[in-house]
Amino acid sequence: MSKPFSRLSLLGAMLLVVPLLLTAQTMSEAERPEDNLAPQEFTDIIKEAWTFLKDETDAFLKATEAKTEFETTPEFQRRVEGLRREYLAKTAKFSEDKKYAQREFGILFKANLVSYDADRRVYRVTSNTAVEIPYDIPWLDVSIDPNPLVLLADSIARGYRSTSMILKMSPALRYEAPMDLAKSVKSGETNLYFRVRVTFNMVQDNKFRNQARLTITAYHIQLFSRESNTIYWEEDL
Repeated sequence: MSKPFSRLSLLGAMLLVVPLLLTAQTMSEAERPEDNLAPQEFTDIIKEAWTFLKDETDAFLKATEAKTEFETTPEFQRRVEGLRREYLAKTAKFSEDKKYAQREFGILFKANLVSYDADRRVYRVTSNTAVEIPYDIPWLDVSIDPNPLVLLADSIARGYRSTSMILKMSPALRYEAPMDLAKSVKSGETNLYFRVRVTFNMVQDNKFRNQARLTITAYHIQLFSRESNTIYWEEDL
């Protein structure tokens, strides 16, 4: 039952409390080439994969929706299987050419400091960033693997449906932070971001029949300063 966990209405996002001690550390790992993507940059990358899958799946379904007048059922079945193998090979080659399996994407979500409770030494942090993601269509399912912080949310505005990747931070995440560190974080709020690292998979397996799948996996999140390159908090998802 992954759907209720992976997709949620924007109005139904719930408060998540993460009582972790906020500490600072300098990044020591080598910078990844796609580790600081603006939301639109990731949208463009995944939309290219979605468009290819959409077009190829639509073409396959139209070519195999019915047998021709002078085609026997066994002949039709053989033709469908041959076209299915071609379709699987095409999607696998596209993914290989784009090196999706080797790429990791770090998406930036602007972090907003809501308030600091000096008595409890707890910071309330949120993010309003929404990363546009291609939406589901009948022959192409788009989903994100279940995790506690990153989800896909559907919304409708002026009659148009859209899907976004958001952080589950409504009304806010709460973090424990010593007073001196909290002051330091506040002074650098302009450059404070969440970085969410994701991969995605568009390769179809042998079970494919009439609906393709594009699956996003969010596996790591950081709260960090882009100015000083300091990590204040991070967690595997």
